[in-house]
Amino acid sequence: MKKTNYIFLLFILFVLVNKITGQTDTVINGKKYKMVEEPVVSKNGKIKKRIPPLDSMFVINNKKFKYYNNWVTAGAGTHQNLSYKRALGFTVGLDYNFHIKQHYFQLGTNILGERFGFYTNYQFHLGYGKRFEDKDIHFAAFGGLSYSSGYGKVDTLYSRHYSEPGIYVQAEFVKKITWDVGIGASLFADINQEQSLVGLRLVLYFSGAYKGDKYGRKND
Repeated sequence: MKKTNYIFLLFILFVLVNKITGQTDTVINGKKYKMVEEPVVSKNGKIKKRIPPLDSMFVINNKKFKYYNNWVTAGAGTHQNLSYKRALGFTVGLDYNFHIKQHYFQLGTNILGERFGFYTNYQFHLGYGKRFEDKDIHFAAFGGLSYSSGYGKVDTLYSRHYSEPGIYVQAEFVKKITWDVGIGASLFADINQEQSLVGLRLVLYFSGAYKGDKYGRKND
């Protein structure tokens, strides 16, 4: 498949996720949780409306969870260079995903090379995205800017240095083990003037949702 087709498919995936999902579609106890206005009576008797705090809590099986929360994914996998004829390479990466009010952002890095322990490309990215989660799955997609620095291959040696800004997209799917721990896959693409890459990483997922037991631990 041509590299333009890979990029087009990833772009379509990102657009669809932005349109149909988001953190406001989180499913809790089988019901979609949505931020709604609540009536509040002021001192003069007038009814006002307010939005509950974005960081409000909910409870499942006596465990308190934070509605809007940050998470980390980390893992390793493989990538394909679409600009140069090379075999599949090795990739290791880390992403910190955080929210500002109801908006989600991603700050992360990918380190890539021909094989484990031999790295020729160091990439950093910052993106904006959407998220869907329930008690069993987590799904998110991001798009944004990247910066790559490394060495291009000349004959048989990586001796040509480059530093390039680029465009980055990523989608991740996680099967949860508990509400805030899981395992899944992350599909990504990075495009710049030096090269275009697509890759897939197996990732571990850790979120900051769990905030302790509501009534304390019960004795057996």
